[in-house]
Amino acid sequence: MRVFLINIRDPEFFTVARGLRTKNGNIRIIGSPPIGIMTLSAVLKRAGHECIMFDQANPETPNKVIVERIQKQKPDLIGLSFLSTTSYPYAKTLAHQIRAANVKMPLAFGGTFATINADLIKLQCPEVDFVCRGDGEQLILDLVEHLDDPSKVHGITWAKDGQIVRNPDRAIDNDLDQWPFPDRESLPLEFVKALPLDVPAVLSKKRFTVMQTSRGCPQACVFCTIPTISKRRWRARSPQHVISELKHLQNLGYGVIYFIDDNFLLQSKRIEEICKGINDNNINIEWG
Repeated sequence: MRVFLINIRDPEFFTVARGLRTKNGNIRIIGSPPIGIMTLSAVLKRAGHECIMFDQANPETPNKVIVERIQKQKPDLIGLSFLSTTSYPYAKTLAHQIRAANVKMPLAFGGTFATINADLIKLQCPEVDFVCRGDGEQLILDLVEHLDDPSKVHGITWAKDGQIVRNPDRAIDNDLDQWPFPDRESLPLEFVKALPLDVPAVLSKKRFTVMQTSRGCPQACVFCTIPTISKRRWRARSPQHVISELKHLQNLGYGVIYFIDDNFLLQSKRIEEICKGINDNNINIEWG
C-alpha cells in the first residue's frame, strides 16, 4: 500500500541564515526532525509498503502542494502526526483542505495530542477517520492491513453509525529493539534544533538529528503529560541497539545528536554501557 505521512507544525519556526547551512545537507529551518513519521516510514517500508513523507516546515511543500500530491498519487492512507495543542488547529485545517479537494482516502491523526484527546478530535474534526493512540509502529501496520475493518485494530478511535468507537488500548510494546532505525534519508529537508541551550549545535554547522533510546517515565510529575501517555512505564532499547544506530548515523555524516528520551538518565548502568560503546567504537558525534 501507499501511505502519506505528514508532520504538522505551527508556524513558529524560523529560517536559518544562509551562512549557517551545512555543506552536508540543506538546512533551512530551525526545528526538530520529525522522528515520529520517520520511524513509521521505516516500519512501513520494511513491511513492503510505500511511504512518502512531508513536513509542514518545508517551504517547498505547503498545504496546497501536499493536497495536489495526494490528488495525483492517491495514497491508500493519509496520516497526520503532531505533538501539541498549538499544532492541532493546523492539523484540522489541512484535514479540511484535503476533504474539500474531494479526497476520499482514509485520514488518520496520531501523536501525543491525539493520544490524549482522541474522542475530542473525533467530535471536532469529522474529516478524520481514525485517531491513533500510543505507539504507532505495530498500530500502523495493523491499520493498513485492516482498513476495511478497523474494529480489528487496537489503539484507534473511530466512528460507526454516527457513534464514537474506542477500540481497546494496545498492549505496551517492551521490545523496542525490534523496530528499524528511523528513515532519515527520505525527507528532502534537513533540520537544526535551536532551543537556547542548543545554539552550539546550530553554530557548529554539523549535520544534526534527534534520536530516541527509551520511552516513558516512572515518575508522576504533575506538570508533565508523560505519565498519562506512558502509564508510568519506562521502556528502553538495549545499549547494543543504541550503539548500532549511532554508528549508522556517523556513517550518514551526522555530527550532532540530541536524545529526546522522556527520561534518558533513569538507569545509570545502561548509560555507562552506552558511553563505553561510544568510546570503544570510536563514534565521534556530539550528543546531549
